[in-house]
Amino acid sequence: MSSIKLNAVEKWFGATQVIKGVDLEIEDGEFVIFVGPSGCGKSTLGRCIVGLEKPEKGEILYKGKDLLTLSKTEREKVRKEIQIIFQDPYSSLNPRMTIGKAIEEPMHVHRLHEKRLRRDKVVELLERVGLGAEHYGRYPHEFSGGQRQRISIARALASRPRILICDEPTSALDVSAQATILNLLKDLQPELGMTMLFI
Repeated sequence: MSSIKLNAVEKWFGATQVIKGVDLEIEDGEFVIFVGPSGCGKSTLGRCIVGLEKPEKGEILYKGKDLLTLSKTEREKVRKEIQIIFQDPYSSLNPRMTIGKAIEEPMHVHRLHEKRLRRDKVVELLERVGLGAEHYGRYPHEFSGGQRQRISIARALASRPRILICDEPTSALDVSAQATILNLLKDLQPELGMTMLFI
């Protein structure tokens, strides 16, 4: 069964075409790696899938529905099921928000779990990515790059997504941190049964 399917997707920035006729089908539970040279539109494609960019042509089908034609209300329902991890873990976190509150925010937005249970759920996510309860009240600047990317992963998992887009999540990290994050994602994917597109 197809988890997500792209048909002839095209995206332009001004006079420059950054995505040309992309066809891609990812099955449920697959781990797909999307490779290409710098500037070829890989990240833009990921942003189109999660709705941060809108292509000029084509279809992005999820559960048989074209994400590009959904109403705002319908799109909000889908948003919690398709999440993205960005390249830069620091810029993707609010520096004035504790990491506990940052991870809890998607639970609040999507009305997941009772309010009194959310802190425990956040701690579970922190532990799943190799951190702990003692980190809940700390701020992003108190962590290393690798730890911040773990926090970003926990935040992406907070809405219990079916599809996770990993947009070069190790490019801003040193070599040892890259290996740690790659192994973490490799272990989490079958454990949580997610479909994963790794850019």
